[in-house]
Amino acid sequence: MYIRSLLLKTENRKPKTILFFLLFLCSCGDEGLIDPHGETSLPPLDTTGRLHAIDFPTDTGSAWTYVNVDTDEEFTLRVEGTRDISGTTHRQMTVSPISPGEPDQFNWQAVDHLVANAFYLRFDTEFVDVFPFPIFATYFSKTPQALVESAFDIFLPSTTTGVTIEHAKHFPPRRLWDFPLKLGKEWIVFKKTAGIPVEVTRYVAEKDVQVTVPAGSYTTYVVHEEVVYADSPEPSSFLISPPAIYWVAPSIGVVQYRYSLYRATDALSSQTFALKNFHLPGPNTD
Repeated sequence: MYIRSLLLKTENRKPKTILFFLLFLCSCGDEGLIDPHGETSLPPLDTTGRLHAIDFPTDTGSAWTYVNVDTDEEFTLRVEGTRDISGTTHRQMTVSPISPGEPDQFNWQAVDHLVANAFYLRFDTEFVDVFPFPIFATYFSKTPQALVESAFDIFLPSTTTGVTIEHAKHFPPRRLWDFPLKLGKEWIVFKKTAGIPVEVTRYVAEKDVQVTVPAGSYTTYVVHEEVVYADSPEPSSFLISPPAIYWVAPSIGVVQYRYSLYRATDALSSQTFALKNFHLPGPNTD
């Protein structure tokens, strides 16, 4: 009690001030930017029936290779490098070209590796959703509460070079994963109200689901993603897209996902990508 009373006195607050200052310094990334990634290094207090942020690997150097189960085409996601997005350090996740590919051809294709690819590029308030555009990289930050994607690099046609990479920010940013994952949890990935409304939601539909992919067999959480949009401002015209489905394994990440091409053709085409192999630098501290 005596020690506690001393800490409450004004003249004894200096140690707490110094401690706060040191914690602030530790949370800063390159060039003094606030880096939220280190916050997830503390182990969760209760992991029973839940998948926490620390169970979803995002360390620099991590890589996941996915294969299309129908075409055998594959691509690799890699966490590499950082970039300042609105004053906060974000990590870069690059997307490799599709392989095998044709020599001297543009072998990047649109893959819905994270969220609703057809709802990336937009002019003014409306998405260009006639067809998905190939994504070169995305930029995300992660805290114990969420993994948020704030920006992306996209391939666009160019009259001079044939293709160019353009950097753009999401508005609003996208809450891809809301931690901890647990059965029945639901959250809004992003919502657009200007112009034609669009709302993307995710929810945990099942847990402890066994799935086998080329990389191995895993016990997973099954997360569904739904997109609600309108072809006109009239509420009666709202449509719900077929859900994308993600199988998420603790300490690995997404081991399989399935989605339909949104509004690309009259007949929706479903594609499934399975984890072929992965590299995690470990131990997972992020």
